[in-house]
Amino acid sequence: MPVLFLVPDYFLPFGDGDIVNPISDDGSSEAIFLQQPFIYFGRIYSQIYVNNNGHLTFTGQLSAYVPYLNSGIDIVAPLWTDLNNENGGTISYREDTSSAVLAQVTEAVNQYFPDVPFTASSAFVATWNRVPYFNDGGMVTFQVVLVSNSDRSFILINYGDIAETGQVWLAGFDTVDSSDSFTISLLSASELSSSSNVNYNGRWVFQVKGVHDVCNNCTENEACQERGGVYGCGCLQGQRPNPEIFDAVESCASSTGSISLSRCQLFESGFYPETLHLNDPSCKGTLENGRLLFYFDNEGHICGTTLRSNSTHFIYQNSIQFNPRNTGQSIISRDIWMNMTFSCAYPLIQTLSMPMGFQAEGGVVSKELPAGQGTYQIRMIPYHDAQFTSPYVEEQVQVNQQMYVAVEVEGVDRNQIAIVLDNCWATPVNDAEYHIRWNLIIRECPNPDDPTVEVLQNGIDTSSHFSFRMFTFSGISDHVFLHCEVHLCLVQNGRCALICNHGYRSRRQRSLDFLHSTAISMGLKAQ
Repeated sequence: MPVLFLVPDYFLPFGDGDIVNPISDDGSSEAIFLQQPFIYFGRIYSQIYVNNNGHLTFTGQLSAYVPYLNSGIDIVAPLWTDLNNENGGTISYREDTSSAVLAQVTEAVNQYFPDVPFTASSAFVATWNRVPYFNDGGMVTFQVVLVSNSDRSFILINYGDIAETGQVWLAGFDTVDSSDSFTISLLSASELSSSSNVNYNGRWVFQVKGVHDVCNNCTENEACQERGGVYGCGCLQGQRPNPEIFDAVESCASSTGSISLSRCQLFESGFYPETLHLNDPSCKGTLENGRLLFYFDNEGHICGTTLRSNSTHFIYQNSIQFNPRNTGQSIISRDIWMNMTFSCAYPLIQTLSMPMGFQAEGGVVSKELPAGQGTYQIRMIPYHDAQFTSPYVEEQVQVNQQMYVAVEVEGVDRNQIAIVLDNCWATPVNDAEYHIRWNLIIRECPNPDDPTVEVLQNGIDTSSHFSFRMFTFSGISDHVFLHCEVHLCLVQNGRCALICNHGYRSRRQRSLDFLHSTAISMGLKAQ
């Protein structure tokens, strides 16, 4: 006795008058031109493809039978898996504008979305009827309906008998940038027939963002515009400064960097905010008042940032990217690409003068560099003790008293940057270039003519330490001013400071062009 297969009554009629897909493993229909264009998350499509392996696409045929998330294309997949109509079943489609069908789908949409006024003007219906799996003996019956009018769109998916399968499968929809996507999460494909998101087993219904939804957050300097069948926020006249770089604005501070771009200029050039990312594809931009903002830092949001150095600066670098994905539909592409590199540069070498007796906060050097360059702070702090726990607050220090000095850099990544004491010296006046001076550290090592000087820590952290015994300049002044030349070093390149042997001053080649020199002046009187 033959087995009867009953189609659920919530299916739209199919068969009579439908166009049948070619019988071909991994085959597809030709381009199907729609009478009523379908608005799919801000993009307007006038054609569609019905692919045998359980999905609809808009820009080309797709033979892929192994489903994957973040597909990089606009796709509606009622049941994406390996299906084979060579072994039976039919795959058919039609665009229906009959009053009976339009009334049926309008009623369904109004039932599930009662707060959304809607009357359908078109229903594109694609049905897979008793199509076998490629590897299993089971068959599947399902239907997808794209319902639309000139303003809004909806997706209805109807499931009939869905046999269990050991094949990989996926049901849902995705977009070019995966910013709007949904996956029906079930343990078994057979459960599709007994599950729902609208409390009607076997039926799933989704509202698709339309033109108005995409343009809801355009600013006063933008207007909803259409470019190549895609709607978005374009620029008003006179709102296109620096168009060659999308009006990029950079900001650098410490070990963080950010860049913002004009959304409307990006849209007019064919780039959509959701498709752009930093070196790490998971680092997307955020929209703030019509600008797309990207940022990175070294506290868990690295985003593929690289760190390098030259003879004068260390440089954090990243790039804003858009790489069209190869979906296997064609060996060529006419999509535009983006790779906009931006960086934050920080000077490696600094000169600072310390006010001995500067209170616990120490002397601070804060550099303001041109756009695209960064800032950090260097502090020089005198301490009473070798543990560097008790900073000086007094204005006078006893002659021959042991002084402990810390030179610290703030605003850089301590896992990658170390500070190195190159030269430190004292002068009787607040002038680092004064002709009378006493050297304490020379080329990273203690002055061999002053046995009281010790370099306690250098080039291994963001803080370097040295000590010496307090003195005065004989017959000149009882004030002493300290000065240090320092540079920053990338610890990944190896040891940053020299190993100093007693009585021997090491030498090595390195640029000593002191960039962005500065001084902090406050005297200390010896007694």
